[in-house]
Parts: sequence; C-alpha cells; structure tokens
Amino acid sequence: MVIQQEPPVQTKGSDNGSLNRQASVQELLDLIVEHASRPLEEAQLLPSAYYTSHALYDLEVERIFKRDWLYLCRTDEIAEPGDWFAAEVAGEPIVLVRGKDMQIRAFSRVCPHRFMDLLYEDRQQGREQGHAESFVCPYHSWAFNTEGTLTGAPLMQGSTLFERERACGSYNLASYVTEVWHGFVFVNLDPNAEPLAPRFAEMEEILAPYRLEEWKLIDRLDWPEVPTTWKLAMDNGREAYHHQGAHKESIEPLWPANLVDAETTDSEYFYYQRMFVSAEGAVGEEDGHYLQPVVLPPLDGLTAYQRSHSLLVGIYPTMWFSPGPDVLLVAKWWPTGPDSHKFDLAVCVHESKLDHPDLEKIRAETKQWLHQIQVEDSAMVKGIQGMLRADGAKRGGALSPLERPIWTFQKYMAKRLAGLDV
Repeated sequence: MVIQQEPPVQTKGSDNGSLNRQASVQELLDLIVEHASRPLEEAQLLPSAYYTSHALYDLEVERIFKRDWLYLCRTDEIAEPGDWFAAEVAGEPIVLVRGKDMQIRAFSRVCPHRFMDLLYEDRQQGREQGHAESFVCPYHSWAFNTEGTLTGAPLMQGSTLFERERACGSYNLASYVTEVWHGFVFVNLDPNAEPLAPRFAEMEEILAPYRLEEWKLIDRLDWPEVPTTWKLAMDNGREAYHHQGAHKESIEPLWPANLVDAETTDSEYFYYQRMFVSAEGAVGEEDGHYLQPVVLPPLDGLTAYQRSHSLLVGIYPTMWFSPGPDVLLVAKWWPTGPDSHKFDLAVCVHESKLDHPDLEKIRAETKQWLHQIQVEDSAMVKGIQGMLRADGAKRGGALSPLERPIWTFQKYMAKRLAGLDV
C-alpha cells in the first residue's frame, strides 16, 4: 500500500503534543505510540491532525477495517434461511445470509461477472435487510445460492473460459470470516483472522446474568450520515464524562458522570463501565443499592446490584452495547469517508417481554428519548469537527479518568496501526 503524505501546512505552536506543521503519517504514528505508552494519570488527547489526516484514515481502512472483527447485526435479524443483511465495510459491499443449514455466512456483493452489486436495487431503495431464496444479479441475471455458489449464468454457452473457470469455483461469491458472539454477528475481511471470542474471556462472568443471546431487536434508530470523522464520534460514545454537559437534562439526572465506574479494564480489545443510577433518579432501594428505573419488568435473576446500573461495553473499533435490567442497546459507527460516518442504534428487549401489552408504547417512547440523546451527541461532534483546523485545536488536553476508554483506544491504535504493544 502506498501511503499518501499530507501537504505541509504552517501552524502555530510547538509545545508538548502540538505540531508546527501538518503531521506526516509516521509522525502521527509516533504520537499515537507515545500517548498510548503513558500511564492513565498522564493521558492526553491526541492532536487535531490525528482526526483530520486523510492519509492516516487510508491506513486505518487497510489495517483496521480490513483486518479486524466488525459487528454487523444481531442473529435474530437474519433468523430464517434466506434472510440477509447488507452493509458496506471499508468500501467492501457485504451481505450476511443465513443458509438452509442455518449457518450465517458473509459474501461479497460484487458479481464476479461484470462487478454489479447483487443487491443494487435493494440498496438504492435503502433496504439493508430482506429475504431471498437466491441472489440474482440485476445486470445479466447470474444467480447464486445462499451458500455463495453460482447456480445459473444464462446464455454463456460457447465460452470455454467460463466453463473452465466455473468448474474451478472461480465464479462463486468471495466469502469472509464470520463469528457469532452472544447473539452479535461479526465479520472479518482477513481470511487469517484469529477467533474473536477468546478476546472477551474477562467479560464472560459479568455478562452471563444478562443472557444476551435471548434478546430480540424491536426497533432501530438509523441516523443520517454525519459530517464528522468516525474517531470523534467514537471518542464521544465511549465516555460518560460528557453527561454533565451534552446530556445535562437527558442522561445526567439518571446516570450522573460522577457515579460512573470506568476504571475496569486495560484490555486492548474492549472496555466496559458501569453507569450507576443517582439517588434522585432511583425508583427504590434494595440491599443497599439504589434501583434503576425501568420501562419493562427487569430480567429475571438479576441481583439488586445488577439492577442498580447499566453496563456500557465497547468493542473496538466501532461498536458498543449497553445491557440494562430491561433494555439492551446496541450501537455501531461506520466511517463513510475520512470526514463522515453513519450511526445506527438498535433497541432490544428480552424474548420473555415480547408479549408485554404496552410494548409498542414503550418502543415509541424509548426511541424518542434515544433520538433526543443522538441530537445532542451529533451536535457536539459537529461542533468539535468544525474546530479541528483552528490553531487552538493543535494540542489535545489532559484526559479525565472517566475518559479511560479513549486512552485504552490509543493503545489499540498503536498496535493496529504501528504494530506495537504499549
């Protein structure tokens, strides 16, 4: 891969963490490693060049989005044979499909004949889910089954090249590695990817009471493309420090920043934190724990301690999920370019609550609340994006302990982009 260097731009400042010109990719990698090597009490935000460099983004696509595990959807979104889910990952058009054997597979949507998107018409209509017995290319009607095998190619008689290459499997759909973890479907574009689940062994005991495989999606907040880099959105989504500012009326009264436990793990793959309910926001007390308000009856078997907070679990690079006593939220951020991203938030409830008489009302009210929170978050990251090229943004500030996931993500980036464990 050829890395394009950014053109030099004269800027002010040369003190710790700032740059007196636009950084090259190597300089940015050196800064990432240096910041990631610090102890938490010396943690500092990376300079604005980390967020604005298009050349660094190209490296992120190659070394992160084409090599690491990425969350796509929940298993219940492709529950039956023939159900499919489409996405674009690092510029690669992908379809997840459940086969007749109930296995979930990931394929390229590029027709191996003339490169048409097999789901072009669906994607033009904005559909990301559907059902099909087979995939038929809208261009020349080549057909593929749910195992990715070419099953039909009209009017190709007389091409000895086609017959020879078809016999070798050359016209089957390109496939990618998938793995299901607690009902979450992940894909990896690297055929030599190491298994996903062992990364999260530390969390298994913590997550076990929530029985995550049993939750079902009831709605999704599908947000329009936001003109900010994915890294800004992820920084914002990972920490609760901003509750007191951006969400002072929506989240802070319920989960105040000062009651969030973020000092939980130094893992390079994930983070998790506990957002405890405030005394003012609680609906009662049990065994010395304030109880978090719920919109549905709490999941059976949770202790008073587990009903006193919601977990926030982040999977690097672009996903988090938040199991609470009654609702599971699942978020993902997709970069759509160096300066833009797409946000998606799924709302899930436990399968035992699907027949609740007020579920539709609860769904609508929950979505409205989440919409307001995203309005607030989107405004904040747009505000920051607008400042990134200002002289005052050249040097990042000290990070609060509540911003610990930003510090551990620096370690993730150091390993993924620079190949160094710090």
